[in-house]
Amino acid sequence: MRIFNYLYFLCYVTFILPATCTLVDADRCTKRYGHCKRDCLESEKQIDICSSARKICCIERLYEEDDMF
Repeated sequence: MRIFNYLYFLCYVTFILPATCTLVDADRCTKRYGHCKRDCLESEKQIDICSSARKICCIERLYEEDDMF
């Protein structure tokens, strides 16, 4: 079971995580008009993962992106 969990973790880190977002430092997040936080507000969306511990880069949503359906 440990081997299966280890393989799953490796696949996640290798294929899924890079496809969905990238690790950025706080300066790069700020340059994209975002902020590194633990949780995004409802009025914000996650754009990347910050390289600092357990933080994500959040940016304000545009009004056009809110409810498209």
